[in-house]
Amino acid sequence: MRIRTLAGLLVLGAWLTGCASTTAPVPAVAGGAKGTTEIARGTSERGQDGTEPADRKPVTPDGIQVFAAAESSVLRMGSREAFLGVGVDVPRGHAAFRPKVAVGLVIDTSGSMAGAKIESARTAAKTFVNNLVDGDVVGVDVFDDSARTLVVPTVLDAETRPKILATIAKLGTGGSTNMFEGLSLSESHVLQAPQTHAVRRVVVISDGRANVGPSTPESLGAIAERGLAQRVQVTSLGVGLDYDETTLNALSVRSSGRLYHIGEPKEMIAALEREVSLLSDTVASDAALEIVPAPGVRVIGAEGVHTTFNGRAFRIPLGALFAGQHREALVRIALDNAESQTERPLASVRLVFRDPRDGDLERVKETVARATFSSDDGAVARGGDERVKAMASMLEAGRIQVAAAQRVNDGDFAAADRELGGAQQKLEAQAHATRDVSEKKRLDDQVAQLSATRSSVARAAAAPKPAQRSEALKMNKAGMTALGL
Repeated sequence: MRIRTLAGLLVLGAWLTGCASTTAPVPAVAGGAKGTTEIARGTSERGQDGTEPADRKPVTPDGIQVFAAAESSVLRMGSREAFLGVGVDVPRGHAAFRPKVAVGLVIDTSGSMAGAKIESARTAAKTFVNNLVDGDVVGVDVFDDSARTLVVPTVLDAETRPKILATIAKLGTGGSTNMFEGLSLSESHVLQAPQTHAVRRVVVISDGRANVGPSTPESLGAIAERGLAQRVQVTSLGVGLDYDETTLNALSVRSSGRLYHIGEPKEMIAALEREVSLLSDTVASDAALEIVPAPGVRVIGAEGVHTTFNGRAFRIPLGALFAGQHREALVRIALDNAESQTERPLASVRLVFRDPRDGDLERVKETVARATFSSDDGAVARGGDERVKAMASMLEAGRIQVAAAQRVNDGDFAAADRELGGAQQKLEAQAHATRDVSEKKRLDDQVAQLSATRSSVARAAAAPKPAQRSEALKMNKAGMTALGL
């Protein structure tokens, strides 16, 4: 299947972030990435034999791989447009150097959080604080009708930690949901963290829908996007069945953050423990992909992805990178004079990041995407890049799962199953045709996920409204996971 057909069904360039991957770094392919060069600017788990498991060895930024390839290493002569797949692979393991962390916990204390939810939120917040280490910075803000600060950003030590935990233990509830003010307040505090604390997070815990102040996904997402420009990312935890998944999706996408769906309050503890673990395994901070088109090549865009353009390069901010992470995107390019060339570079793709081991030194890893041109249909087909094809399929599947969740919310179960079934058939066909073992596994795993989602649709159709809502939120989370969030 041509990637153009697949990608045409996508929200072009939807961004995969925050996804721990078992996929090994992909080597350079003919006509694609020709290797990676680098420029410098300015307690482990062990086996019985005393050695570290293969996936828990220390990881440093030196092992990060940058990927860039066209949809095919052989493009059709006269092509006017093409797709580039770009991505970053961080080796699995644990960070060899733990950077200092600054966290803003911002907790919904509106009336709907009363009872088991606020009790679980207290426990989860205390768990989060207890898993941070001395020297990290943590602040606590809450929001209901308005936002207020309970703990100003404070360096954790033997004296301050118990005081913060005691404050969290007293959290109460009441009022409406002013998420805009809560996010804004917490973000402003995290932005004041010392430069030594390169990893910065706002962690939002909410069970409801913003109903005081600016409340659209666009307005709330804009706060998250603003923070990302200064290294602050948002982790969203949606609690129960009533939260606005569209808003929490926007917070994750626009800050290159993460989303957790908490079906039961007790699940929040495990989610926050995982989040602390990821923060501890941060390998690089303030990362971004820069796409510099070659002469005669123009970047048309990557819709749905926050990008900036400085007149020469398109920049896609990524935030922090942690061990085992896999991030990728599709970018559309336009080609000039493709009918008169046989080979050409398409773009330089650079990963710019800061190395926490070296005093936040900025470093760059770079690779070049290239292609040859031919009028031979067979050569174009044989040159197809399996990772880029898989990338397009995964993005499409994620988009369809998110859309299916809304279908279920609307009670249109037949349409949800039909769309999921079509996506599943396409993925099955592509997995069958894929020779690369790691890409085939990735596609097979997504086929299994789509099958499970279709079973969820069938259960929801015969279930009462609360159960339907629960299944819809699970589908939304599955789709966001396929998009890497």
